[in-house]
Amino acid sequence: MSVKMSQIMEAIERLAPLDIAEDWDNVGLLVGRRDAHVSKALIALDALDAVIDEAAAMGAQAIITHHPAIFKPIDRITDETPAGRRLLRLAEGGICLYAAHTNLDAADGGINDMLFDIFGLLNREFICEGRPGIFAGRAGILPVPRTLAGFAATVKDTLCLDAASYCGNGNDTVRKVGIIGGASANPAFFAGVLAAGCDTFITSDIKLSAAQAALDMGLSLVDATHYGSEAVFAQKLADYLRQNISGAEFVVSTVDGQPFKTVCIGGND
Repeated sequence: MSVKMSQIMEAIERLAPLDIAEDWDNVGLLVGRRDAHVSKALIALDALDAVIDEAAAMGAQAIITHHPAIFKPIDRITDETPAGRRLLRLAEGGICLYAAHTNLDAADGGINDMLFDIFGLLNREFICEGRPGIFAGRAGILPVPRTLAGFAATVKDTLCLDAASYCGNGNDTVRKVGIIGGASANPAFFAGVLAAGCDTFITSDIKLSAAQAALDMGLSLVDATHYGSEAVFAQKLADYLRQNISGAEFVVSTVDGQPFKTVCIGGND
């Protein structure tokens, strides 16, 4: 049994319409044919070499990622660059590549809502409105207030991270949390999170200057890492597709794409 790639695309785009993606983004079908027959699709954050290996080994005809493998216009696809080699492997192997990125971040039921639910927050609010009706983040109340250090530990454990850094006084109380998955540590988002009454913001890719700006504004930060804050999408999207499409198998990648590893003091070499 199989379905057409277009059927998978239509199901994803009902959840995350392409027109809510940011203007700079590159979402949708990036490699392959809309009428390709797909009996097995692999879902991963990125189309890494190891992910393509995994797809080829299991006989998958499609890879669905969050991050687009092509962001900017390219003038050639050759085996002289890592990106070119990946795209050639996909095309030559008959593997479609589809990306749902900022449209899946902002969508109702998308990545930020997944994170909201995973952390057990209450009283969902849509925050950081960009274009009219499109909100970059979510905010909610912790069922039980925690210290900032304790909440950072919860983020670490919930997202299966090696560690979770935080910016602020570890003894401060966390009551209301803002969330934007991926790279969102900038003062424009800080202002929107504070405007929603949040005391803490789950974000990633925090630079020193951004951390200092947040602290000056009275906002605590927890760095869930870019990978950690978005990798949750794979299982959730697989479940959604299984519920909405019959005739194809949707498999979550087992590749660990987290580029950052932590060495603990006193740990083994």
